[in-house]
Amino acid sequence: MAEANEATRAGNRIRRSAGRKAAYTVFSGTVLLGVAGGLVAASAIAAPERSDLSVPPPRTEVPAGVLTGVCPEPLRLLSGSGDGTDAEFSPVSESAATAVTTAVVGGTGAALPAAELSVLGGGESVAALEPGADVPLAGARLAGVLAKQAVTKVTAFEAAPSGGQQATANAVMGYTANDGDLAGLAAANCQTPANDMWLVGARTTVGATAVLRLNNPSGTAATVDLEIYGADGRVETGGSRGIVVAPGETRSIILAGLASNQESAAVRVRSSGGPVSAFIEQTILRGLTAGGVEIIEPTAAPSPRQVITGVALQKAEDTRKLAEQDGYSSVSPVLNVAVPGTSDASVHLRVFGPKGEVELPGGGIFSVPAGTVGKIPLAELPEGTYSLDLSADVAVAAAAVFSRGTEPGERVELAVASADTRLGSEHLAVAVPGGDSSLVFTAPDGAAEVSVRGIGMNGTIQEARTVQIPEGRTLTLQRGDIGKGELAAVLVSAAGEAVYGAQLVTGEGPGISVLPLPDGASGTRSVQVGIGY
Repeated sequence: MAEANEATRAGNRIRRSAGRKAAYTVFSGTVLLGVAGGLVAASAIAAPERSDLSVPPPRTEVPAGVLTGVCPEPLRLLSGSGDGTDAEFSPVSESAATAVTTAVVGGTGAALPAAELSVLGGGESVAALEPGADVPLAGARLAGVLAKQAVTKVTAFEAAPSGGQQATANAVMGYTANDGDLAGLAAANCQTPANDMWLVGARTTVGATAVLRLNNPSGTAATVDLEIYGADGRVETGGSRGIVVAPGETRSIILAGLASNQESAAVRVRSSGGPVSAFIEQTILRGLTAGGVEIIEPTAAPSPRQVITGVALQKAEDTRKLAEQDGYSSVSPVLNVAVPGTSDASVHLRVFGPKGEVELPGGGIFSVPAGTVGKIPLAELPEGTYSLDLSADVAVAAAAVFSRGTEPGERVELAVASADTRLGSEHLAVAVPGGDSSLVFTAPDGAAEVSVRGIGMNGTIQEARTVQIPEGRTLTLQRGDIGKGELAAVLVSAAGEAVYGAQLVTGEGPGISVLPLPDGASGTRSVQVGIGY
């Protein structure tokens, strides 16, 4: 009971410090201005023209706000036939376990900020970090960890500012089950809400269930419009526009009710009003055999270039034999490329493995029609972990989809690797509960380096290690390459040419999942304040 009271008090402090009632923060600053002047005789000095008085507006720092992330709901099996778009769920498997780990790093020379993991909408606290009373020595930093917190509902984490800046914080959810229809491993970062995002790699064919989860952590209702693209173009359907998600609520939408029999679907989520988080819970069932579970996260926004890392493929011969079996053709690895515009895309794909670039048939040149989602096969690549560098003459969105498993009738696992943006400073990768995590990097344009700094389960920040990333290769760092003992999180910073990275998670048997690295830390922000009338 005492621990629960302490958690509640910590959560209240976060809310009071932010001066807001909603879980998601929109922050602003109040600027006090003083003007001093004197009287000058008109006969002495002629008044200048107004344009002569113009000066650049002063810049004013915007106070840092509370950092918020929404974690996906634990996977559950749909009940009934799944007709329509509204989802109803059966009880979870007895062996299923879902946990969230949260890590927070304070600013240099600043006390550890308060942080809390709570149930979305209800405010029920799951766990909390008290704000630190101790201030570290100059140049030092403090970290805190809420490790492996069991959850049964949608949760959200919040971290208060630290040292005048938004805290460096992140949380991840891990799901495991060793039996039942949803046996497997799935993981995802807890997501900062946004108003526009793309999710690529969903399936709505027979035996495949894709449920879009929309969460609104703000105090303002969100109205969501969906755009769905498939192999034959954009899917025009009723029920995809004007979806209202109330404050603190979650809407679950069965994508097959909007776009059925899609082998590769891309979904654009746009909201007005409150920002939302969006995940797709993808499950596959082949008869009575579990065919994989995954949580699809938003991919990088459409751009002429996309880079994907962490594509871990098993032996090509094992995949080929399995794909030849009835109902298993979808296990073949593919790169899904969505072309949302009105012009066809000419795509150049380069693939980098641990030893360098891998030659592709036809020089890696492919064409994808406008308004569709194309599939580029990856089945001929030998066993290994790869990075995909995709260039196009128009903006595209992309994700790689691959499976692990060797025998029909036995469990098969599924993974979706989304594209990510170039790494910068202080990306906080949190280790997934229930899995073994490694970090995968590539530098397609030239040699670079990354600095990795492990954070122990007790919050101890270990010494930084610098790792060289050769040009045009994929480099995988295991836990022992990063730090000592069990690690709760890793601070990642990149320097030199562009570096891209992902967290690769493996589990029991064929269990596998891929997470993009979260956005890096943001510093102080300022805005220009115009003065006039």
